[in-house]
Amino acid sequence: MLLALDIGNSAVKAALFEGDTLVDARALTPPDNEAPPPVAHWREALAPWTEHAPVERIGLVSVVPTRTEALAEALRSLTDAPLVRVTPALDLPFDVAYETPDTLGHDRLAAAAAAWVHYGRDGPQSVLVVDAGTALNYEVVHRSGVYRGGAIAPGPALARHALRSGTAQLPTVPLSLPDAPVGNATQTALQSGLMWGLVDQTRGMCRRLAAALPDAPRVVLTGGWSRLLVDHFETAHHAPHLVLRGTRLLALQPPPTANQD
Repeated sequence: MLLALDIGNSAVKAALFEGDTLVDARALTPPDNEAPPPVAHWREALAPWTEHAPVERIGLVSVVPTRTEALAEALRSLTDAPLVRVTPALDLPFDVAYETPDTLGHDRLAAAAAAWVHYGRDGPQSVLVVDAGTALNYEVVHRSGVYRGGAIAPGPALARHALRSGTAQLPTVPLSLPDAPVGNATQTALQSGLMWGLVDQTRGMCRRLAAALPDAPRVVLTGGWSRLLVDHFETAHHAPHLVLRGTRLLALQPPPTANQD
């Protein structure tokens, strides 16, 4: 078994794989206070994943450095399975044409790798990933097998926070898609701007990024808002566990010594 962990801004997600089959996937609840690092909390949360299955390898992708070491320490106390951290230094399934690979989010790398291997490489066909969560991450892999980069924008929760904190009177509203785009009250006006804005921004960015490619890319949607978005795309693949699948894929590569615990 391989255990994949995705340490994100909003949640920590875990998945257990047997070969390339996803056996189980769920979110792990973070503690209310993470200073100092709550190793005991993560040990308790991760114990069921290592006690009831023979974990032979662990892949970890993280965009929250302060949370990473506590999770790694908890894992070291539970299992001797090698821990591979996803970084651009691993053996990747594509070439990377990104000017600052050291600043490339490791979740972005994992999502792009999984999308290319599962949806693009066999064509070959370019792929375009939309990871819609706390941020909106767009990843572009050219059909020649080159990761080109993409775009980053705030997700609806961040946009809502900016509106609330940057204005004097606008309230915080539930993030739900209103039936009509014309809001007839302040709440529905905000919801329309945030949620229809999410839909139209995503579709518009996909058209713009696709125009930079020599072929029509396969669009792959993932992240917490992907279930909402998939209903507004004529053709798109919904892959809710894409980052975890990419983490598994990259964890199987032989890592540099510095990236293996």
